Amino acid sequence: MPPPLDGSADIPLDLLRGRRFSYNDVDSMSGILALASDLKGMGETLYIFSHREHSGSHRGSIKAVAESVADLAAIDCKTFALARRFEPAARDLAVVGWTARRKGLPFITSRHTPIDVVTQLQQALIGLGWCHS
Repeated sequence: MPPPLDGSADIPLDLLRGRRFSYNDVDSMSGILALASDLKGMGETLYIFSHREHSGSHRGSIKAVAESVADLAAIDCKTFALARRFEPAARDLAVVGWTARRKGLPFITSRHTPIDVVTQLQQALIGLGWCHS
């Protein structure tokens, strides 16, 4: 399911209602806060879910869904793309909706990181399509 071209949320309330939701952490923008915000805009809350389970990580949420411990999770598209490459459990999952487009978070490193390592990191992120030169 591709994201809406206009960046708006596409949240299928009928698929979410009464389901078990796995989230990585209560302060995660991509794991719960964006969804809570978009649900609020639709007149709903996280209580739409029958159960909310803290997994501790996006990978934990992905595994919970793959193992049927949870029915769904909110995972940002970059993390999900990475998980589909490296986490076998993610390969059997499907996108069923989208939160609204939001600005991404920065990638950071120590100011003491050697410049050649910074350059390598930047090139790797550009190669993955995660940032622009």
